[in-house]
Amino acid sequence: MDRLKGILFDYGHTLVWFPKYEEAHLASAKNVQRILRDLGVSVEVSRVRALVESYVPRPNGTSVSAEEESRGILMSAGAKNFEQNDLKRIINALWRPYIQNVRVRKGVREALKYSKIMGLKLGIVANIWSGGMNPVLARLRIEEFFDTTVADMDVGFAKPDSRIFRLALDRLQLAPEQVIMVGDNPKTDMKGAHDLGMGTVRFMRGPNRMQPDCVQTDFKIRNFSTLTSIIHRYIG
Repeated sequence: MDRLKGILFDYGHTLVWFPKYEEAHLASAKNVQRILRDLGVSVEVSRVRALVESYVPRPNGTSVSAEEESRGILMSAGAKNFEQNDLKRIINALWRPYIQNVRVRKGVREALKYSKIMGLKLGIVANIWSGGMNPVLARLRIEEFFDTTVADMDVGFAKPDSRIFRLALDRLQLAPEQVIMVGDNPKTDMKGAHDLGMGTVRFMRGPNRMQPDCVQTDFKIRNFSTLTSIIHRYIG
């Protein structure tokens, strides 16, 4: 690896965590269920959850926008007469529980501050909607540390697709060999970054911590204080 010049981070379960993650899933589905009921469609919560989960990024790396997702949910549930405002209501209903139920990881602010002091460029590459992420970054007072953020639902392709990593790297004006990726997911974060030639740091907390490695990662950490040691090692 060349001298470290930048770090890309995953968002959910890495920089932030959700104290009541399953409760947020359920609340999101119930919110959508109520809107569907307003539109004359009766559907079980389990069906709503299945519809939402069907819009995770495709195996070929493509993803849809927040509006396309909400339209698809409405149509698949059987709603026939809906307006643009109903799409916005679905989007807000889906994301509100996750926006409300989120906390910054311990040590993240300190690690980000240290990274900037050391002259590193920082970015986020996330399989998420920016409208569900950016307000949280601002509220948690960590938005200012990032030189770029890339959300799959805005750009149309998702991790582990190399295009989303390359877009972030291009915005930072850095080569893969100059950057490490920090994330919790062995497939989307670690394999995606590894295949592009980036260094990898797997964060071993959250719901993905028990998943087996897809590639051999360079480092595994359980707290962000360890990340500062890794940064110091690469920068010297």
